[in-house]
Amino acid sequence: MAKNSKRGGSGAYIFAAILIAIMYLINTFLVESIYWSNTEASTRTSTAMNSLNKINGELSEINKDSIGIAAGIKTDMSIITQDTARHYANIIDAEHAFESIEGLSDTARHRYEYAKAIIDTYKQRLDAMGTGTVAAGDFVEMGYILKQDIYPLQVTASEMLTSTIDVVGTDIGKIMAKNQIKSYVLMSFMMLVAILGELAVWLFARRAKKAKLELEEREKSLAEVDAKLKTTRQKASDLAVINVLTGMKNRYALDNDISDRLESGRFQIAVFDMDNFRSINDTYGYDFGDEYLAAVAEKLKEEFSEVAEIYNITGNEFCFVFNKNISESQAMGIAQNIQRVMSSPFEVLNLAVQLPCSGAVYHYLPGDCLNVNSLLVKLDTAMRNAKMNGGNMISTVMNI
Repeated sequence: MAKNSKRGGSGAYIFAAILIAIMYLINTFLVESIYWSNTEASTRTSTAMNSLNKINGELSEINKDSIGIAAGIKTDMSIITQDTARHYANIIDAEHAFESIEGLSDTARHRYEYAKAIIDTYKQRLDAMGTGTVAAGDFVEMGYILKQDIYPLQVTASEMLTSTIDVVGTDIGKIMAKNQIKSYVLMSFMMLVAILGELAVWLFARRAKKAKLELEEREKSLAEVDAKLKTTRQKASDLAVINVLTGMKNRYALDNDISDRLESGRFQIAVFDMDNFRSINDTYGYDFGDEYLAAVAEKLKEEFSEVAEIYNITGNEFCFVFNKNISESQAMGIAQNIQRVMSSPFEVLNLAVQLPCSGAVYHYLPGDCLNVNSLLVKLDTAMRNAKMNGGNMISTVMNI
């Protein structure tokens, strides 16, 4: 009986060890699968967005050259022809890079193919104009053709490329969401492993210390795998909190950064945006408007990043969360400087652009708002009142 009992106990230890080893391998496989899936998705998204942005940028450069010719600013046709050929070669390289990406959705590919067809048509029209109107030296006619025929093609192609970028971003968001669900399932599975391990320890600890020590080592390994998984998830979540155009933190980042401060914190916060910004897009196009916003954002980071955390929360609206050592009066003084900078002339694509701007400043007190949404509603309401009163001014949110 003693021998049978000993054999039965040894068999139980072996079974427990095998069971834990299998679970560990499964967890390791799942963690690696999620990690490589996130890495592959991030790489694919980066390549796709870089390719599409490159196409968009080269197309804008070609359009700038065309506008320069029509305006009589650029006259050396041989240099312009060489530049245009180089830009188109870069576009083709970027197209090849995008088309080599696997796993893109049908929607993204369809929008890209539509943009590519428009670009081909744009090139054909531009080439035809180059052999006709430009050769004849009729820059007035060329300007008319650019405005009525060719430039709308470039704007449409740019919009479709931007739309493709949005679709790719949405697709990667879905992939990351699926991987996050997988990670939650994995964590639940790991919890189950831990429970089973503890049960094994409880059952067999009285018979063998060795089995207990092996189980604790496996639990330590599982904890390390869990830490790696959390790190991977953090890297994936970072992709969702940056505005691609301005490089600033976005609305989601603002929510993450200040939500915990609303109940007990006291701080200075302000929002600003340009008055009648739509006129820029309507007059010069969305690409021009994006360049303008990028220039404004770069200037704001240069001037005010040391006194405030800056967010590009929507379109041309910027939010400033001032440092803790900034008083209410200092915040108002800085806000006036922000308005001055944003209202200053900016040179965009060889054009000087200047718009007035309005803003709102809030001396936030603990418990004033339940969440970030209600805080922004107060600020936006105050800023909207400033705009209704003629704009180009700073309003103050009153504490209730």
